[in-house]
Amino acid sequence: MKTPHGDLDRWPDPAGANARRSVFAQDLVVEGDATSGGPIEVQGKVIGSLRAPEIIVAGSGRVEGSVVAHDLVVLGAVSGIISARNVQLAPSAVVQADVTHERIAIVAGAELEGKLQRKA
Repeated sequence: MKTPHGDLDRWPDPAGANARRSVFAQDLVVEGDATSGGPIEVQGKVIGSLRAPEIIVAGSGRVEGSVVAHDLVVLGAVSGIISARNVQLAPSAVVQADVTHERIAIVAGAELEGKLQRKA
């Protein structure tokens, strides 16, 4: 499956040591797609697709669309499609998405609705 910025089946490489973190602030609403070579932290709301080596959806964060990452940590909400090599769902996570992953950790309390598909 494709997103505007590439294949969902191909995960980004891990972030480099000098990669800078991009923060989508809590009061920010982004309608569109974002791609980064460094980590992204979503504290606000994104309606569209995100692609980065590392994505953190903070407790206040919400993503409606597709998320493609090497490492994904969800403390907030994601609805749509997730494709990430390593997925961590915290107790506060609310996910309504089909998830393609290599490794996944779902902590007690996390809410997940969707299909899981392990990709070796």
